[in-house]
Amino acid sequence: MTASVSQQAGYLLHYTQYGDASFIVDFFSMEHGRISLMAKSARSSKPVTRALYQPFRPLLVSWWGENELRTLTGIEDSGNALVLAGTALPCGYYLNEILLRLLPKDQTQKNVFAHYALALAELAASPDRPEPVLRQFELQLLEGLGLLPDFVGGESQGDAIDEDAHYLFYPALNRAVLQPDDLSAMAIPKIKPTEPVFHDDGETVAQGTRISGKALMALANFDIDHKDILAEIKPVMRQTLQLYLGSKPLNSRELFSSLTPPPPPPMQSTNSD
Repeated sequence: MTASVSQQAGYLLHYTQYGDASFIVDFFSMEHGRISLMAKSARSSKPVTRALYQPFRPLLVSWWGENELRTLTGIEDSGNALVLAGTALPCGYYLNEILLRLLPKDQTQKNVFAHYALALAELAASPDRPEPVLRQFELQLLEGLGLLPDFVGGESQGDAIDEDAHYLFYPALNRAVLQPDDLSAMAIPKIKPTEPVFHDDGETVAQGTRISGKALMALANFDIDHKDILAEIKPVMRQTLQLYLGSKPLNSRELFSSLTPPPPPPMQSTNSD
């Protein structure tokens, strides 16, 4: 582990206050992956420097130290901060949060870094259509970490995925099971419609998510921009990520909910005499 590192490109993911004047910063660097830095006296630094401690701004950061928590020795601009407006803002925080929760420390993730920078730029450019950006980055992140399911290679009977059929997909088991409705049309069903699917312990029934074969193939090819595909894959991606995020809720989802206007009240019917 290098003791001194100079001007590493990256982004601030999150910071917390430490004492009266310092920050502990989670930083995602291109060359060193996710690292933790002690920014001593950051809160009492000059306003122009203090303003750099914000997300979505490309930075050059220097640090020193060999422990898990290093000491920040320099921070400067590497470009203009991206402006995330409307729903794009909590979506940007969502990307930061899943990186914080899933990225191991001190492991280079150059591909994930590039995908993250591109996702931020796309959110800034198209703030009213964040769904394809989020789903694409989730796939890229899981692929970069070696956690991406084989969406089309795990059909329970070894058959190829049929894009016209519907399945229950089980991310924890990397397995797709043909839906009973589709099995009923087969002359000789290969599995019983009532047969449960268990986790590896052989006792706990797994929870599958209904999805079409067409959507499974789209996931496998990262070809997910169509609105119908996006609607189908969202619960599958949520279930897949939940395997690795655990039960702790995401704070960015709460922020997103607070910025989403509530549905309008139901219209009251009027009776005319």
